[in-house]
Amino acid sequence: MSGSARMEILERLRRGPATLKQLAGLLGVGERDAAEHLSHALRSLGPGERFAEEPAGCLACGFRFTKRSRFTTPSRCPRCRSERIAPARFRVERTG
Repeated sequence: MSGSARMEILERLRRGPATLKQLAGLLGVGERDAAEHLSHALRSLGPGERFAEEPAGCLACGFRFTKRSRFTTPSRCPRCRSERIAPARFRVERTG
């Protein structure tokens, strides 16, 4: 299952951006499991491909979580403490 799940993630991200919640729904697993599959799937990127991420952002003040290394959505904004956070969006892009 894990190998095919990871290939499904890569195929989905090649078609366009997706959130972790969307990937979890595609696989029928929780977001934490989808995050683990995503981290492993990225090791299987083909030549001429790269992983791109649009970082999560606070809907109240506009803060962007650019230095975050985890794929899961943050629970709260460090600037304004709002819990209204737009999730990160991931995609696989072709290079050169």
